Amino acid sequence: MRPALQVRGLRKAYRSGMRGRTSAVDALAGIDLAAGREEIIGIAGPAGAGKSTLMLCVAGLLRPDYGSITWFGEMLSAHHIPPGIAYVPRRAGFYSFLTVCEALEYHATLHELASSGRAAQVDAAMREASLLAHASRRVSQLSPALHQRLGLAQALIGEPRAVLLDETLSGEGLLGAPDVIEALGSLSRRGVTILLSAPDARELADVATRTVVLSAGRIIESASPSSGMRPQLNFRWPDKAAQHVAEATVQ
Repeated sequence: MRPALQVRGLRKAYRSGMRGRTSAVDALAGIDLAAGREEIIGIAGPAGAGKSTLMLCVAGLLRPDYGSITWFGEMLSAHHIPPGIAYVPRRAGFYSFLTVCEALEYHATLHELASSGRAAQVDAAMREASLLAHASRRVSQLSPALHQRLGLAQALIGEPRAVLLDETLSGEGLLGAPDVIEALGSLSRRGVTILLSAPDARELADVATRTVVLSAGRIIESASPSSGMRPQLNFRWPDKAAQHVAEATVQ
């Protein structure tokens, strides 16, 4: 069966330094990755490992220097992003004066959903993200964990074929929360491909069907629960200059 996502030879470099003394640091140094429908791929690695660069590239929001990205049999390019790919960063942007419900309703209008089905999708997204009790709270009043749940709810709107969560649920214990695990599992069972990242592979252990570990722009390990393996985070940067540049440019 053809994979939902196929990444081949992906490379992306950032330049740093003063004029006349610039140098390039590889954020991605030749990534090959495939993800099937219904698969939940965890991407682990420290700040600067290349997680966000990889996510932005496969979302079509950042152009790689080399390599190819194919979604559902369609080549992703500067001129074409296959439909149905939902990307959410760690701190998704919402108008702070809107309520949770209003923020999701606004997002639903961007998908050009019919008004008749818009309310139902917003309600379902809030239910799956455990936000119904907070529907009338303003975004500015949300705790960090609730704001992250709002990012998850945003990704659920518009019937996505793929969901990319770039540390969206990381750091607040949400990736181990039973309702979040169920929400992501429900998406997966509906045929949605999910990529989610976190600095620590242990955060991903309960939800990912497979975890890959990045270090300095390379995949250094891949494991799945069914294999009985657990990724080990033994990172070593090539040099301090590369680490400094990567941490400054790839968060």
